Amino acid sequence: MPEPDPAAIRRFLQAHFEPGAAGVCQIGAGMFSRAYAFVAGRQSYVLRLNAWQEDLQKDAFAARHFSAPGLPIPPVLALGRYDEGRYYAITARCPGQNLDRMGAGRVRPVVPRLFETLAVIHSTDVSAHRGWGLAGAAGRGRFQSWREALEAFLNLKFQRTWRDLAGDTFLEADLYAAWLREMEDLLPYCPEDKYLVHGDFGFDNVLSDGRQITGVLDWAEYGLGDFIYDVAYLDFWSKEIPYGALWHEQATSLGRAVPHFEERMRCYMLHIGLEGMRIAAAQGNEREYVRVRERTRSALGPGRRSPTDWTQGSS
Repeated sequence: MPEPDPAAIRRFLQAHFEPGAAGVCQIGAGMFSRAYAFVAGRQSYVLRLNAWQEDLQKDAFAARHFSAPGLPIPPVLALGRYDEGRYYAITARCPGQNLDRMGAGRVRPVVPRLFETLAVIHSTDVSAHRGWGLAGAAGRGRFQSWREALEAFLNLKFQRTWRDLAGDTFLEADLYAAWLREMEDLLPYCPEDKYLVHGDFGFDNVLSDGRQITGVLDWAEYGLGDFIYDVAYLDFWSKEIPYGALWHEQATSLGRAVPHFEERMRCYMLHIGLEGMRIAAAQGNEREYVRVRERTRSALGPGRRSPTDWTQGSS
């Protein structure tokens, strides 16, 4: 489906949101969505387009139920169908920049605030939320246990199994199977304690003004499970900042015991890598497949930088 041009989006906004809407420009493009900034009156807004309505519904649910001091989630002001193949949501625009556009040097002083925001997410009371794993638009997980959720590798957008993909794509069956066995061997270390898990935390989904976290976006992957998954996600995708080691150092300094931290981190990084490889193969994107495969090797390999190395190297 062709991308709408800014003029078409402006006309849509003027008809369905605010007659004075203007200044439309694209500010983000993910695997499944596009984001456009615009102004109406003296306020800045963001329009998101997504072929998956539930992704936007989950943003609205998260804003209503999880937003709290220290966890700024922009409320969804309007939500509906944009055209025959896409849905839209409109939020106020958060101040600041996405972390992945700030660079490691500018992110450095924000890391403690980033961990504080994670702590708020993970302290959210989800005891009344049923199920485990990827949640639906009403906040219910789709599985009976965290282990079941991890083993399922559920992604509603890409449902082909790795075995199917190994038969007719570039997915490497032997490598995938070996990493999958290792992940499964680590599952007994993963607790069945239920926490709110963002599932896609950091990078282009967190904004900062250089001092505080000003927005936590894109709750499409949120679910219920082990909070360490969010730490592993940060660590997996960061080439410069050793988020896992920094987070664990902070937890230790606060006297917080985290049983089997290394085993849980490795299990979840394997899960993240395997899922990324499967999605890239399902899309026929060999370049992305290689990127995720090599990132998995790097994340799991020896020689990751310590918090002290990173601090000294960033001074």
